[in-house]
Amino acid sequence: MSRRPLPGDAAPMPSTAQRALLVAAPLAFAALLMLHPTGGGDFAVLVSENLTAWLAVHYGAAVLFPLMGYLLWVLIADLPGRAATVARYAIPVYAVVYGVYEAMVGLATGIVTQEGGDRVAEAVNGIATHPIVGEGGLLPTVGGLAWIVAVTGAILALRAAGVRTSALVLLGIGTVMILHIPPIGPVALVCFAGAAVMIVGSPRPAAILAT
Repeated sequence: MSRRPLPGDAAPMPSTAQRALLVAAPLAFAALLMLHPTGGGDFAVLVSENLTAWLAVHYGAAVLFPLMGYLLWVLIADLPGRAATVARYAIPVYAVVYGVYEAMVGLATGIVTQEGGDRVAEAVNGIATHPIVGEGGLLPTVGGLAWIVAVTGAILALRAAGVRTSALVLLGIGTVMILHIPPIGPVALVCFAGAAVMIVGSPRPAAILAT
């Protein structure tokens, strides 16, 4: 049986692979989101005029949005307390609900456009404005709020663990990743990566992590 951590012991830290992922994944996601088509006006026209980039970005985002939830989980692994617990409940809600939203508004609209046929524009705009899965609908609202709750809980838990304020500020900026269009999303993801580097490099007494 392993002994209970004592004051002065080193706290468990992410593995080498996790450390690399904490930096590489947000930066790769930031680079991908720089390709995200933007523009006002008709949603269906935006998708059809930028179909290749639209699909490429959202195929990648379908993996990377949930992965960001995992990375946040890694940053607060083993941290005790109510804030960390709330964050750990909120992370899977974000990953699932926001992931479904991205699949519908990102991938579904691109695939429908790619397949063509009658009333494509009407169908694409119908998805984009749907009260459940569309932009501003129930799923993005719930998923976005879950991400905000998760990051806020993580910040509070990490502050209690002695992580420096500058890292927590960067992590807080990472909250706006869910807006994702450039330049907001990419900047937020770079900040998340910077926060991860600082958090992983911050010594945390194992006594704080003990349950």
